[in-house]
Amino acid sequence: MIVEEKWQEILLTVKEEYELSNVVFDSWIKPLEIFQINGNKIYILAPPEQIALNYITKKYRTPLKVVIAEVTGVDYEIEFILPEDAKK
Repeated sequence: MIVEEKWQEILLTVKEEYELSNVVFDSWIKPLEIFQINGNKIYILAPPEQIALNYITKKYRTPLKVVIAEVTGVDYEIEFILPEDAKK
């Protein structure tokens, strides 16, 4: 899948286009991992704390969605999930 192949590029593009500091990038964006792509929905693993999930969803869902569309040419829906939800 192109999203998985380009994931690091996507994350770095978010950092550059939205002018994120290294601390913000390393804390919130860099740890994100693709868990699954199902149709046009991407499930992304967030850090294991609920507060982190809420923060990332609120602050970075749109930037990620925009950059993924720019890089891949596909408009994906994004859902962040916690590691314990991924096990279910």
